[in-house]
Amino acid sequence: MTKLKKVLSGFFGLYILAALPLAQAQIYNQLDLTAGQKQALEANKHQHRAQMENARQEMRIYKEEMRQALMAPQLDMPKINQIHGRIKSLQNQMEDDKLNSILAVRAILTPEQFLKFVSLMHKHRQEHE
Repeated sequence: MTKLKKVLSGFFGLYILAALPLAQAQIYNQLDLTAGQKQALEANKHQHRAQMENARQEMRIYKEEMRQALMAPQLDMPKINQIHGRIKSLQNQMEDDKLNSILAVRAILTPEQFLKFVSLMHKHRQEHE
């Protein structure tokens, strides 16, 4: 994973915490968001949650297929490699979805709001660890 993806994944982890209603309301108030920004952030959050839930369900299916393939009396290596490829592809897609969500948040917020958002989420995360 590239350094940029690691940093952005960390920011995304912080973004997910914004799903907590109380924290979200406090952060929104501190960022002085416009109604349009709030609406856009909510839409992004709901879209991302739906994508991630679908991906998690698909991942469970692939992992079960892999478990079954590995437990079979005779290993079918082409099948195992195919399942493994699907798992890797899905993991890559999930990372891309995370990055796209972060970039959407970045596009919604002003540069100052985004920096403050990251700072507030980091502080919130530290307080709840």
